[in-house]
Amino acid sequence: MDDCWHAPERSPHPPHPPVADPERFPDGIKALSEKIHAMGLKIGIYSSAGTMTCARRFGSLGYEEIDAKTYKDWDIDYLKYDNCYNEGQAGYDLISYNRYAKMSRALSDTGRPIVYAMCNWGEDGTWNWAPTIAHSWRMSGDIIDVYDGFDDRCPCESALNCKLPGW
Repeated sequence: MDDCWHAPERSPHPPHPPVADPERFPDGIKALSEKIHAMGLKIGIYSSAGTMTCARRFGSLGYEEIDAKTYKDWDIDYLKYDNCYNEGQAGYDLISYNRYAKMSRALSDTGRPIVYAMCNWGEDGTWNWAPTIAHSWRMSGDIIDVYDGFDDRCPCESALNCKLPGW
């Protein structure tokens, strides 16, 4: 499930776990997860390493432990963890590493094997540190359908012999 599965706000009850939109998911995420697993499939969920998601729903920054525990309780198999509203916690590799490593540790501490897909758009040399904390990571912004040339964000002038990691 991508962005917008969330209720308008977290639970008002401490420790303020994430809550699904009750209109879109009247039986909750756990029930949906059970149905998906019964079909032999896996389920993934979306959040952001910021105060809000890209669609301005609540994010996981500062709530990593309770969110990871909730995903475990919902039997989530995959987390895409985005970079929106990161409160300026970017611009240097250690800052981004620490922000994303916190969710990595929280997921690991649950004991459930949740695939962790980092999405920080390749900021701060992701390819140098993400392999130590995530199962997959983005090395660029969103992919667009450009077929007649290179994406403007690509730092190489040729796909051959490009020395930059991830390109």
